[in-house]
Amino acid sequence: MPDGVAPRHRVLVVDDDLDTRTMTADALGDRYQVATAATVAEALACAAAERPAAIVVDLMLAGESGWDLIRSLREDAALRAVPVVVLSATPATEPPTGIGPWAAYLTKPCPMGRLREVLAALLA
Repeated sequence: MPDGVAPRHRVLVVDDDLDTRTMTADALGDRYQVATAATVAEALACAAAERPAAIVVDLMLAGESGWDLIRSLREDAALRAVPVVVLSATPATEPPTGIGPWAAYLTKPCPMGRLREVLAALLA
């Protein structure tokens, strides 16, 4: 990386819908190193390997729940402090017991500029 250029934070985007996952990754790609995952298992493997600075997760994953991912992240000592931004069509509710707080909750459709603002504030 050239002198004077700060390294870009890694962000993991988790969504089972390919179009949404791609659109979100593309919207963030100019500011962050973006990795993507479609399932809880893929997300956990990627988070363990990549150590993202933040994770953007949909709650409604095919046959799974984003809550399951968040719970697993909170149980992992190496990943529990990673801020999670929920980006979901599901209206915000209290998280299930044992999940712990999320850093932000954005409801789809969400302007990508708003997601970038939230991530910028979290990773400043």
